[in-house]
Amino acid sequence: MAYRPARFPGSRRVLAADAVGRYDLRRTMMARLLASNPALSLLLLVGDVEMDELDLDPHAGVEAVSAAFTRPEPDVHGLIIAGNLLVNTAVQHPRTNNGMSLYVLGDLKARNVVISGLELVVHGDLRVSEVFAGAGPSGGARLDGDVHAKMLVSEAFPMLVGGQLKAPVLETGRTRIGVVEGAGVREAKGEVPPSLVMTDQVLEPGPEGVELFSWPRFKTAVASRMPTLSPDYLAGRTNLESMRELRRLEGEIEVVLAEGRYARGAELLRKARAMGAPRNETGLMLADAIYRVHHGTGSREALAEALELLDEALGPKPDTAAVMAHPQALLQRAAILLQLKEHDDEAFDQAWRDCSLAAVTMPAQERAGIAGLMGQWLFTRHRYDECVPYLRQALSADPDDGAQHGRLARALWMLDREAEALPHATRSLELNPADNRMWYVRGKCQQVLGDPEDARLDLATYLEMHPDDDLAVEALIIVDLDAGDTDEAVESALRFIEHYPDIDGAPARFGRLFHLRERYDLAVPLLRRAMQLHPEDSSIVRDLAFALNESGHDQMGLDTALRRVEIDSEDDHITYLRAEVNLALNDPNAAEGDLEEYVARFPRAGRAFASLASIRLLQLRPAEAKRLLETAQSIAPDDYYIDSVVEKAGFAQDTDPTDTTDLTDLTDSASRPTQLMKAGPSPQEGERSAAAQLSFRDGGFRRPG
Repeated sequence: MAYRPARFPGSRRVLAADAVGRYDLRRTMMARLLASNPALSLLLLVGDVEMDELDLDPHAGVEAVSAAFTRPEPDVHGLIIAGNLLVNTAVQHPRTNNGMSLYVLGDLKARNVVISGLELVVHGDLRVSEVFAGAGPSGGARLDGDVHAKMLVSEAFPMLVGGQLKAPVLETGRTRIGVVEGAGVREAKGEVPPSLVMTDQVLEPGPEGVELFSWPRFKTAVASRMPTLSPDYLAGRTNLESMRELRRLEGEIEVVLAEGRYARGAELLRKARAMGAPRNETGLMLADAIYRVHHGTGSREALAEALELLDEALGPKPDTAAVMAHPQALLQRAAILLQLKEHDDEAFDQAWRDCSLAAVTMPAQERAGIAGLMGQWLFTRHRYDECVPYLRQALSADPDDGAQHGRLARALWMLDREAEALPHATRSLELNPADNRMWYVRGKCQQVLGDPEDARLDLATYLEMHPDDDLAVEALIIVDLDAGDTDEAVESALRFIEHYPDIDGAPARFGRLFHLRERYDLAVPLLRRAMQLHPEDSSIVRDLAFALNESGHDQMGLDTALRRVEIDSEDDHITYLRAEVNLALNDPNAAEGDLEEYVARFPRAGRAFASLASIRLLQLRPAEAKRLLETAQSIAPDDYYIDSVVEKAGFAQDTDPTDTTDLTDLTDSASRPTQLMKAGPSPQEGERSAAAQLSFRDGGFRRPG
């Protein structure tokens, strides 16, 4: 069969068996094929060769300008260049997947080398000004000298470099390159991301939005003489050292995260992100690492960083692709929002959307965890009735989750479903002993369910851990009162006020409790202490006034002040009520200032003038008392209360205002409150601190001996 050289007039056909030994091709795949193909032939060109383009398509005809030869059948295995080869454009075979093998006994220089399904052997150096790329496992390249290229691409194409590799390697995920070093071979891995060095013409979209190298597009671009490398990379504006460091970092990150060393992983991910790693993907990995480290610690600064990363990658309304690719990230964002912004309405809406989207995409067995998070959100927002079904669903998948048992117990307790809450509270204490507040919850449930002894034990256990909790003391007081142990109830209240005088809301809380139980004699001293601590609190003043009234004492001035306060709810008359309360408590010194202020603001308050006059009489200032009573009588001439004060003062007849003999009856009757005001506490009360010196004795209570 005659072969007509199309471009190489000096070429001739030779047997492969002769060429193997003569041109040192014994370590080639061609040499191994000779045993089964003894007639294998080659096309030989002797000397240095230069051409515009080398097409290694075995079917190329004579009409093709770049065809090396023509023949009716592809029975020629390859082409030997017995010298150096210079190709001004590309060595390739654009119209077929498999080309002829190429053997260059000297150096090979070209702009691009794009081959697949063939054998390339170069005895000298290989210098490619742009890209040397090979694809497919059926061929291979043996390069005995140095390899210089702007970019080296192995798409599952075996390459063995005998000299120095002076080319960056593209990361395709299928790199197969070995470099001979002494007696061994070092694997050269891909280190350059395609999206940073390749043009869009040779890239295709991959999973998670990552652009990948496409061999068919690359081959077409080279055949069309379109640029395959980005202008920045060709101009040297792309820092390959940073890329190599980034690839090294990514490898270390993969190992560290696989070992569960998330703190170290977060440190490396921050560095990789600063070096130009894919922003969204790396950001999600960094957020995951931060979340795993700090979700348990509750570090607000760290969790805020993770939230910012998640917001950047996902956005407020994640698209379908992001939801499908990162459902776990949605749950992490919801959990972080719960920790950082649990009372923020916008955060709740965002977290609810994230949980709902994640529930659609995640496997059924993981949806219980989503339900638990949604239940936790509702629980935090005090939507107890709505959260119960979600928490039950979470526990159906993980019945040993102590924290969820605790939330469910609290929710049911807040809904007054103590019988349902009790077993969950007990299970929570078994599984999650760190939640010691559950002793209080269980004690309250047992109290409602009629088990006072167990309730007392649980509440006492809780108080051992939190002795400053006035709510727990209040619960114990209720248990004691229910059991008829009034002495112990009062002692508990006094003990707490003595030990924790800074908790100034306790006297009011305990006083109201006794008041609701209609133990007004016990409520009065506690509410009195509360009023001393918070004289501006109108609710305390009102409660104390009602308790004094219900105690059975006839206090006409107090009745008047109460009616005045009830008529006007704007608290304009609280000073008057507080003054009358102090008078009822035999403390005229405390009442004086309030009455003076009140009559200045309300000059028509006749009974207030009369009450102030009674204080002036106790101060032995009869002239002032008389003037005040005259003013009161001019305002309300027929008022019974004013007349009674005038009568007690001895001003019913015209007497000398400087003569105090007529005041004997009033001062005698007032001697007891005046003495109480000036005298110290009783010996028993004196044993207590000032905060606990309450006049229970005057209310008829006696501490047990």
